Amino acid sequence: MAKEDKREKAEKLYVQQSMTCPQIAEELGVNEGTVYRWKSEAAELGGAQDWNTQRRVYNTSPLEMFAMYAETFKSWLVEIYKNPALLANPKIADAIVKHMSALKKLDIRGQYKGVALDLLKVTNQWLAENQPELKTKLDPYWDGIYAALVKYAAEKGMF
Repeated sequence: MAKEDKREKAEKLYVQQSMTCPQIAEELGVNEGTVYRWKSEAAELGGAQDWNTQRRVYNTSPLEMFAMYAETFKSWLVEIYKNPALLANPKIADAIVKHMSALKKLDIRGQYKGVALDLLKVTNQWLAENQPELKTKLDPYWDGIYAALVKYAAEKGMF
């Protein structure tokens, strides 16, 4: 595997698998310092390049996404409240109707799944940071746990 391929793989393992730099180094057969350097270089670029930022975004739960969406929508409503003439613009009025419809569709049933996914993600992240050996042992089971959760919730009509 070429150096750039390893760097991309390291980023993916860090972001999507919540692996630590030492675990990534072992997985890819590179020096631990190299992984730390790649991570540091990405952090210097900032924004979407930063591995920590990417990890936070990747691990955003459905509940967090809903909350962000709702807060953004509220900020738009504040602007409209300040300037009601904005509603005269048909594009703005149409956008409000569409966003209201989207918010209604995101009902409480979908939030059960979000809570469960939050718990799984927080658990996996905590294990990565505090018990990496145990996380490694549990990695093969997360997909099965998730599938069982989805099946159970669907059977109970939760989502």
